[in-house]
Amino acid sequence: MKPFIPTLLALLLAPVAALHAAELKLSAIFTDHMVLQRDMPVPVWGTAAPGEIVTVEFTAQKKSATADTQGKWLAKLDPLPANAQPSDLKVGGLILHDVLVGDVWVCGGQSNMERQLGPRPPQPPLLNWEQEVAAANYPLIRHFEVAHKAAKEPLANVTGSWVVCSPQTVKNFTAIGYFFGRELGNELKIPIGLLHSSWGGTGVATWTSKEALDSLPEVKTQLATELSQPKVGSKTPTILFQSMIAPLIPFAIKGAIWFQGESGPGLPVPYDKIFQVMITDWRRQWGQGDFPFYFVQLPNGSPATREAQARALCLPHTGMAITIDVGDPTNVHGPNKAPIGQRLARLALANTYGRTGECTGPTFESATVVGAAIQVNFTHVGGGLVASDGGPLKYFTIAGADKKFVPAEARIDGDKVVVSSPQVEKPMAVRYAWVNVPVGCNLFNKAGFPAAPFRNDQW
Repeated sequence: MKPFIPTLLALLLAPVAALHAAELKLSAIFTDHMVLQRDMPVPVWGTAAPGEIVTVEFTAQKKSATADTQGKWLAKLDPLPANAQPSDLKVGGLILHDVLVGDVWVCGGQSNMERQLGPRPPQPPLLNWEQEVAAANYPLIRHFEVAHKAAKEPLANVTGSWVVCSPQTVKNFTAIGYFFGRELGNELKIPIGLLHSSWGGTGVATWTSKEALDSLPEVKTQLATELSQPKVGSKTPTILFQSMIAPLIPFAIKGAIWFQGESGPGLPVPYDKIFQVMITDWRRQWGQGDFPFYFVQLPNGSPATREAQARALCLPHTGMAITIDVGDPTNVHGPNKAPIGQRLARLALANTYGRTGECTGPTFESATVVGAAIQVNFTHVGGGLVASDGGPLKYFTIAGADKKFVPAEARIDGDKVVVSSPQVEKPMAVRYAWVNVPVGCNLFNKAGFPAAPFRNDQW
């Protein structure tokens, strides 16, 4: 019987030892094939037994952290240079393989960011998607898609995994994120991580923290009422921040790209205000300062919403991709996603990476009445203004004191556009592309970017 006692004791203790070993976990955002952010401290975190010392090893670095009373731990790697050679990330007895170092961009918003490169019936297929998929041999691009989930309180984790870009996998990547990442990767020659967290039909307030929304007196009571309901969904304010953004923080990132706007905030706050609150909130939550935030101005939608989006350019390190030339008048999910991702990338290359060359279209600067005409001045003329189709300029309207806008004749005069109409002898206001879908809008710069819609009145 004596040999039996230690054997029985070992059997009884084995589950305890196994449980203790199993308690060491990484946050779910850390998986094989991931991209770590270069040139800044890199937080690595997870859970373990309270008081356990956790060692994180990567390349030549070795860092340690102690789990707190709740079992949470966080270690920070020192800034890393970009590295396209796969390395292992070792955390205790856990090993993650094929880890690269480059730039990580959050890809957020609603359905047009969510739209994958491959088919999504009943939406129309994306232009040239089969050729794009076949050519997508970019192993340095990695994609992490955050699974949809709604929650009233901040979650500790998300569901997803990092996936290497290939013709076999890219069909499930965010199309706009892929075209953005491909453009950056080709130019920078470094790994690109696409941290994709979006959900169709969601308002900007759903992606904003409760703390930020509570700071707005006009919404605090309504927010509390909505969150007190037994059931919440993807359109409830702050819900998606709690479940699909908060668990990603403080993962080190380079910046964010955003495509959203068809849905309003869901709260009595103007779109321009809530959008700026969200951007500022994300930056504060991440604690990385004013990281780059580039967004898509709607290709189709109300001119007022486009104008509200553009007001976010008052925030530092923001940029807006103008896309009115690639909208579909019959479908908010237009099939032409490549130019959108590419234009976001040009904004990043110029403003974040210091590359030369134009990055956006002609942008309204001022308007001056000259006799019976209005002379419009632009920034970002990109080598000169052109009519993209060689014909007369379209979608210009003009009005006098009666505030009645009529179609106008517009001609390019150097870096200016002169607008007039025989119906308006004393013009006061001018507008361009002030319609939901300006099909055939043709004011561009020679760099190939469309002019942004504008008005000089506040009528």
